[in-house]
Amino acid sequence: MAALLLLVWLVRGILSISAYSTEILVASFGLIFLSRAFSTRTRFGAGRAVSSFLGNVAIGCIVIVIAIWFLGWVASLQGNSLTEFSNAVPDLVIAAISTGLLAYVIRELTPRRENPFAGGPPILVRADSGVKAGKTTVSAKADTIALPMTRWGKTVGCVLFGDVKASFETPMGPVTASFTRPMTTFGMPFRGDKAGKDDVSRLTGKDADQLIQEARIDPKMTRLNGDGHSVDLPFVHVEKDGFGESVDVGPISVRKGPEGETVRIGSLTFDSEGNGDHYTSWFARGGQDSSFLSVSDEEASAKWNGSSLWMKGDSMRLTTGADGFFYSPTEVRTFSPLHTLNVANQKMTLNTRKFTLNVTAERVVLRAESGSKSTDSPALAQDLRNLFTEEAKKHIQEVMKGVPIDLDEMLSSTEEVLKKYD
Repeated sequence: MAALLLLVWLVRGILSISAYSTEILVASFGLIFLSRAFSTRTRFGAGRAVSSFLGNVAIGCIVIVIAIWFLGWVASLQGNSLTEFSNAVPDLVIAAISTGLLAYVIRELTPRRENPFAGGPPILVRADSGVKAGKTTVSAKADTIALPMTRWGKTVGCVLFGDVKASFETPMGPVTASFTRPMTTFGMPFRGDKAGKDDVSRLTGKDADQLIQEARIDPKMTRLNGDGHSVDLPFVHVEKDGFGESVDVGPISVRKGPEGETVRIGSLTFDSEGNGDHYTSWFARGGQDSSFLSVSDEEASAKWNGSSLWMKGDSMRLTTGADGFFYSPTEVRTFSPLHTLNVANQKMTLNTRKFTLNVTAERVVLRAESGSKSTDSPALAQDLRNLFTEEAKKHIQEVMKGVPIDLDEMLSSTEEVLKKYD
């Protein structure tokens, strides 16, 4: 609006409103100050809010001084003058310096809240509003309430007061993990509507103030996603951490994070096109201390209800209870408290409590408590490699289904093959 008024002032002669030249400029300059007042940052506490307000006043003074200089030059071309405004320039310069220095002093004397904290207003997250990063999808099991979590004045995550599930597209098939409430998330761009009092009470049995008081966020959690740093000056704010980057210069703000890139100029906001595969890193911790979820550009890992998953590219490791397996394009390894089985192109190894069996292209080595035995037999080696390959596949399917690995069939089959060539 201030810019439009300045445009009107430039063509005041054409519009035949030259008599209102002073009033138009006063209104425009007043709107500049008003816009800066609305840019005051209030998320850091009262002291930081005062510092932000004074810093914005200083910016307003500087902008008006520049505008007076430019408009004075235009007025001289039109055969007019801006004497009444030019006389105010020294006072505006003094005001800019004074408020700028005072803003800096107050900011330095006021401690800044570095740790993340959860606050209102609560949002209603629908069960079908999952977020996706690469091969990982996270969503609430049912409609739930979430509290936005703020750090450095930016929303970096939320606290979900409902159970959450994560789905992984692994090289061996889909895997689903469950996390108990409440779940604290960092970097995950959950979306929802503002929750009413009835929604909060219906879904949690509590009110918003109780949820805020109960939300406990461990500051150490943020270190798992990388410590950040910031530059906080009266006119320039630069912040960077594991959840994104933010640069504010006067009315221009650029934010790059899990949701993409956003550019704000005054009241105008420009968002980059949505891209589900664009993210920096996610981290979440469930209601149980041992449960967590971590997703980055290259890998994903999770731990829940006695199970754990690690995945990177075409490789993965999954454990269910005490059983599990590791898979890569060149190697498969299954394990339990009673065995380990390594299957690779050049060598396979079966290790049990009673014996160890090493198999290469032509040689089979059996080690037991009674001694060691080596046999050069390409046929025996081939039969054992075929057997171990099939057994490894069965073990993987059993772990994927969440059932204990059955060793009896593998051990009996191995014994039969060895007796065949004895």
